[in-house]
Amino acid sequence: MAKELNRASFVKRLCAYVIDYLLVVLVISVISMPFTDTKKTEKLEKESTEIIEKYQKGEITPDEYLQRYSSVYYNLSRNTGIVTFITIIVYILYYVVFQLYNKGQTIGKKLMKIKVISIDGELSMNQMIFRSLIVNMLLLNIINFALITFAPKDIYTGVSATLSMIQYLIMFISIILATTKEGRTIHDRIAHTRVVKVN
Repeated sequence: MAKELNRASFVKRLCAYVIDYLLVVLVISVISMPFTDTKKTEKLEKESTEIIEKYQKGEITPDEYLQRYSSVYYNLSRNTGIVTFITIIVYILYYVVFQLYNKGQTIGKKLMKIKVISIDGELSMNQMIFRSLIVNMLLLNIINFALITFAPKDIYTGVSATLSMIQYLIMFISIILATTKEGRTIHDRIAHTRVVKVN
């Protein structure tokens, strides 16, 4: 195991995460562009905003708000399903394959001079997958894609909202753990990894 002095700081980890996230979003946007119905997406997003505004002004009841908003949310998710699929593929290629074959470093980590290491020996594909399922919300994207493909509207809306809450709770706990002396987040503990400085 690496010495405690080599532990990557929370700031470096956060900066690396933001850099990687922006790069990945850019790549996903470029790849998705030809497959996305932009006009329909914009129309649904506008409709979603209007529903929220009407609810805030008291023009519709909470029940009406939930019914109308869930319908628009479902249609929007269906319309952008291809983006979710592309996101899953890009996340696997970048955060799992690319990072593993670059010795635990993404572009963001390389710029911040930090890397992922295994506490059990050599870093493995399984470890990178387990990390990405949590920290990169890969699991949430996979479940959402399966739901939007196979589940009816009522089930999709409820399950998707619940999973999102759980995912963000896990992320919040991981942020707290990253600031501790050991610095090992939930995904680090599950995958048996650490993030350390590169000398």
